[in-house]
Amino acid sequence: MRRLLLRQLVGCALFLAGIAWIPYAWHSRLADRWYGGDAELQSKLANGVEFWMREGLDRDDFATGSKLFDGEWLYGTYVMAAIGFGQLAAQQPENKEHYLALMEEAIDEVLSDRVRQFDIEMWKSDPLETLDTKDGHAAYLGYVNLAMGLHRHLNPDSKFADLNDRISAALRRRIETSPTLLLESYPHETYPVDNCAVIASVVLNGRLNNIGFDDLAGRWAGRCRRKYMEPKSGLLFQAVNGKTGAIYDFPRGSGTTLGLFFLSFMDPHLSEDLYQAVKNELAGNVCGFGLVREYARGVHGQNGDIDSGAVIFGYGLSPTGFALGGARIHGDRDYFKHLYATAHAAGAPLQTRERFNFVTGASLGDAILFAMLTAQPGGFAP
Repeated sequence: MRRLLLRQLVGCALFLAGIAWIPYAWHSRLADRWYGGDAELQSKLANGVEFWMREGLDRDDFATGSKLFDGEWLYGTYVMAAIGFGQLAAQQPENKEHYLALMEEAIDEVLSDRVRQFDIEMWKSDPLETLDTKDGHAAYLGYVNLAMGLHRHLNPDSKFADLNDRISAALRRRIETSPTLLLESYPHETYPVDNCAVIASVVLNGRLNNIGFDDLAGRWAGRCRRKYMEPKSGLLFQAVNGKTGAIYDFPRGSGTTLGLFFLSFMDPHLSEDLYQAVKNELAGNVCGFGLVREYARGVHGQNGDIDSGAVIFGYGLSPTGFALGGARIHGDRDYFKHLYATAHAAGAPLQTRERFNFVTGASLGDAILFAMLTAQPGGFAP
């Protein structure tokens, strides 16, 4: 009798466990195709992002409650779209010209007066017209300069070559004269993640011009490891004092996962070390759904913000999405599959014959996932 009851209990437990994993099986069913670079899926998502571009986006389309954040989201949509189109130009040679043209359109939008207005308002100066000053403009200049460098990497005759050179020279000069090797994103606001884009864009420009920036890259990476990555966790601190290097915020998932994506254009080893820190300190799994914490285990009482997105039981929306890029770059198929299941479930994708859109994320969510799902395996660093 006891043996029969035990068998029934075991059978019931196995049945319930199987039921619990059914949603994961459903939401992860496309993961292997995405990881393997399925051209049909990639092209459909590219069409979905292009759809948003054709809609004529503006700051008013984003309802964050902050004029600054609305501007950042508009900017981020076009920057991530540009990087995604560039990655497809590299991965789909037969469609290279098509995606380079779309990439060019997206970069043109980023350079437009209306899109860079948020940065002008914060600095009271134009990032493109004050390249001879000491003002950092790290967020605006770093991201767009990386996108222009990628365009130039793919197209040696890029129309952005001159501007890419001028911005890179200004950023390099500012880095060299900064006591922390970091630049301010806004006055008195310095974020290591934004500086990952800055240094990656400068080093990429050096490679394109056959100028060796190995010394600068090495010094920056060394200081990052010593000062801007928490020794215990290996995660990237979210905010620091740009003049003294004093830490202003915890190491966090959103900054680390996006930072390692940018660093894959410059230093694959540093990028991979940050990715492994994410896996070791922040990774979680609920019935197969991969998740990434915004704060390391043991950090309590911290809420989500504009960087992390919604934080539920410690897990952040943004770091989970950004981690998809790291998983693809660093060859982690298994974790990519678990993360994709979460993105699919949370993003509520709508797929038609022509387009693929993550409905709940709207334009910015589509653009971010486009860049992460098409991240270059191995990165673009030599």
